[in-house]
Amino acid sequence: MLLRLAFVFVAFPYIEHRWNLREDGDGYRVIAQTIRDGRYDDVTRGPIYPAFVAIAGSPLAVKVLQAFWDVATCLLVYWLANRSLSAAWLWAVYPFAIWRVAFINKEIALVFLLASYICVQVMALREGKAHQWLGAGALLGLVNFCKPTFLPWPLVVATFARWNRLPLARVALLIWAMIALIAPWTVRNWRVTGGEFVPVATEVGGMTTFVGNYQPTDGLWEGAGKIRWQSEVDEIKRQHRGASVVELDRVFYRAAWQQMTSNPLKALEIVVRKCGRFWFLSAAQRERPASCAIQIAYLLLAGIGLWRRRPWSQRTMLLVTLILYVWLIHAISYADLRFSLPVMPFVCVFSAAAFQPSEHSTDATRSATVRTS
Repeated sequence: MLLRLAFVFVAFPYIEHRWNLREDGDGYRVIAQTIRDGRYDDVTRGPIYPAFVAIAGSPLAVKVLQAFWDVATCLLVYWLANRSLSAAWLWAVYPFAIWRVAFINKEIALVFLLASYICVQVMALREGKAHQWLGAGALLGLVNFCKPTFLPWPLVVATFARWNRLPLARVALLIWAMIALIAPWTVRNWRVTGGEFVPVATEVGGMTTFVGNYQPTDGLWEGAGKIRWQSEVDEIKRQHRGASVVELDRVFYRAAWQQMTSNPLKALEIVVRKCGRFWFLSAAQRERPASCAIQIAYLLLAGIGLWRRRPWSQRTMLLVTLILYVWLIHAISYADLRFSLPVMPFVCVFSAAAFQPSEHSTDATRSATVRTS
């Protein structure tokens, strides 16, 4: 908490103007003001974070509350890592979590909600109780209210359950709870947009996917090629003047697909590049050596921890699958270091196992020992 508050009150104001940072680059304060004014009709962002900003009020209050939110994530990491203080400390001192607390953006909220969902999902998989599966579905709905890239995730859970010979009826409860939570908002979007199907929000996904696959600039957001992709984006908007936000989002998805199919080898190269950017490079590429060093250290520890956890338990398999899911989505669309933050708590869980004796590092090993005895 002290690290986060010190960064919010002391460090961030010092570097904000020096590095020309934008604390609210996605315009959440504007959306929050429409909520307070009773004219909320935005469909570009999920409702969880704008509502949080609207309730918090001032930017400073948002940041202080995010500090508390992120400290709560430490407790979730501690529980997921079988009550390992090492895992909690790894998240507590993780520089990019501390960094994000000072921005008005949804990453801190998403990290907490995703970790909360995984905690309940782990209990549901272990104990199989119906209310746990319903709770997991409700939390997954909240995760999607924050970032709807997790809407297909129940299909992954169903595959995971099938592989582990778990009853699919429990997965149906998960899906039902998620849909029950999201459906009213989908109806609201239908009315606001005049008949467009938007389950949660567009998240400007079409444009970011287009930029992430724009071959003349290698899918980079910042840098010398920024003017070039901005010019292309402006041209697409000019050609579709009068299109709604939802229609324009779909136009950009089609343009991204055209970029990928025009030169598949180049598209594959960009995807491979984004696999690396996801873990190591921010869009602005500030302090590049330090960023890479921090991430390499955490990922190396996670690799050692995963090696020590063999044979992998059901919990470990679930976390690895989720990390790969998020990684793949951003490799296809747009990737930089910021988007790896939601899965870094699970990297911390694996990293903590690197400090534990291998014979005590996994649930699977302990249960095997009990069966042998």
